[in-house]
Amino acid sequence: MEEIRGIGIGAPNGNYYHGTIEYAPNLIWKGIIPLAKLFQERLGIPTVVTNDANAAAVGEMTYGVARGMKNFIMLTLGTGVGSGIIVNGQLVYGHDGFAGELGHVIVRREDGRLCGCGRHGCLEAYCSATGVARTAREMLEENDCPSLLRNIPPESITSKEVYEAALQGDALAKRVFDFTGHLLGESIADFIAVTSPEAVILFGGLSKAGSLLIDPLQEAMDKNILNIFKGKTKILVSSLKDADAAVLGASALAWELGN
Repeated sequence: MEEIRGIGIGAPNGNYYHGTIEYAPNLIWKGIIPLAKLFQERLGIPTVVTNDANAAAVGEMTYGVARGMKNFIMLTLGTGVGSGIIVNGQLVYGHDGFAGELGHVIVRREDGRLCGCGRHGCLEAYCSATGVARTAREMLEENDCPSLLRNIPPESITSKEVYEAALQGDALAKRVFDFTGHLLGESIADFIAVTSPEAVILFGGLSKAGSLLIDPLQEAMDKNILNIFKGKTKILVSSLKDADAAVLGASALAWELGN
C-alpha cells in the first residue's frame, strides 16, 4: 500500500471538486455519496473522483486518438450519454464541477421521452444504448413491417440485437440507427458551436456500430453545422478498448495527486 501514490475514480455524476457522486440517475445509490472521503478514510490514500466521461476524455488525450489535441469533446455512448469537454488542454468543470452534461441537453421539447434524470427529451433518452432499444420497440409498435426483431420479446430487445439485425440487412433495425445517428449529428452540430473542437470522439458500446451510426451522424452534422465551423471538426472513434479510457484517465488524475 505504501507504493500507491493515489487513487483515481471515474464514475457517473462524479464531482471533481468535492469528491462525491451526486444524484446519479443510472446508479442504485441515491443522493450524495462522499466517495473520495470514504476511500481515503478506509485506505489512507489520497483519492480523486471525477465524472467517468471526464476520465475517459483525459485517458483519450493521454493515451488515445486525442494525443496532441487541446480542444475536443468526448461522448460516451453506453447505458447513458456522458461527455467530457477539453478546452485549451484542460477539462471543463464549471463553477460546481458538473459542466459538460451534454447527454442531458434537451433535443425534443415536444412529447420528449422520459429520461432517467426525471426530465423529458434529453439526448440520453434517444442516443444511448437503452435509447436505441427503446426506438426499436417504438418502431415495431408503430407499424407491422417484417423484422428480425419481432422474434424477440419487446422488453428483451437490446441495442446489441438491433445492431446484429441491422448487419443482416433488417430494414427496421437500419432505420433505428439512421434515426439515432441523425439526432446525434444534429446535437453535435450544436455542441461544436460552443467550444469549436478539433474533434468529437465517440466511446462506448454504441460507437462500435461503425458506419450504421457514423454515416447518418456525419450527414446530419454537416447539414446542421454553422458555416464557419464546416469541415473543421473530425468525428473519431476511440482507439482504447472498452473501459480503458476511463481507467487510464482516472489513473492520470491520481498521478497528479501524487505529484
